[in-house]
Amino acid sequence: MLLRIVWFQLLAITLASTYDHQCLPYPIDSVCILDHIFYRPGDLVTFPTGYQEYHIQQPRSLKESGSKVTIFDEALYEAMHQPSRVEMEIVQMKGLTLPPTLLLGNFANNLVSSVSVSSGKNYRITYLDLESNSLTDIGFVSSLVNLEMLHLGSNNIRSIPGSALRPLTKLSYLYLSGNHFTTIPWKDLPCTLIHLDSYLGVVETVDFTNVNFPSLEYLNLRHNEFSAINVTALVQTAPNLKDVYLYNAKIDQFRLKDIKVELTAKNVTFVEVYEDYSRCFYGDRHEFVDGKCVLLAHLPVGTGKAVALSLVVLGVATLIVYLAYLVFRHMNR
Repeated sequence: MLLRIVWFQLLAITLASTYDHQCLPYPIDSVCILDHIFYRPGDLVTFPTGYQEYHIQQPRSLKESGSKVTIFDEALYEAMHQPSRVEMEIVQMKGLTLPPTLLLGNFANNLVSSVSVSSGKNYRITYLDLESNSLTDIGFVSSLVNLEMLHLGSNNIRSIPGSALRPLTKLSYLYLSGNHFTTIPWKDLPCTLIHLDSYLGVVETVDFTNVNFPSLEYLNLRHNEFSAINVTALVQTAPNLKDVYLYNAKIDQFRLKDIKVELTAKNVTFVEVYEDYSRCFYGDRHEFVDGKCVLLAHLPVGTGKAVALSLVVLGVATLIVYLAYLVFRHMNR
């Protein structure tokens, strides 16, 4: 039995890899830049000491392949000497265990489907970016009570539980765009919000009744599925609102114009929608009309343009008839 245990231990040591990471030259002493990192649970990794911030960037030469960190866990964080800031994008990460002492975490553009936190611990993190991952459950954020910026855009989130966001009493910037939830728990969102992005989604209803956002300055709900919005309630809810993006295909165009007028009267900028920037900036067959990029052929012709076009057509027709007459005379000589 003892021999079998020893054999398994030797096998584990054999399978585990050892990596000694060194920082690239960088003018800020406290920042370590790495262009390659490879880690699996059980691997023996070492990092230089004296750094409070780690940035993992994409390799700029063919010497190294892309980085791969299957999970960011306590062992990896300890090996990095517990830095206060970690930016680790595009490393194929699937799991994340948040350390209580981390202040800033950028784990965007990975494959993270689960985030682990421990109940009863005081998490210091104020900035967390998990954009473009595979999250479906965001219950973990309720433990991160010091968050000021939270980026959850472009995940697979199908519901926003109010209990997850309610404890975040310091949250100022919240990004939820590109997900699959149909409702937003407006009453449970922190009243400290300054910036809220939830565009390119499937939100079906918007209700600002008994909601209070005294600090909200920016709101983007563009390209969702709701067909109505109470602008009066919105302005009462967010008296300091400055910029709002509300274009939705299901809202009648005449109603959108009324919304724009109402918001403009309250000194709120209604930001127009441009459906295709490339066409309108680089094409000569499109034009901005009522905040939309439309094909010139689809534009209604005004009275002046109609008269001018008619004169041109008439002139061309007259010229053709005259040329035909000259040809006819020449042939009959």
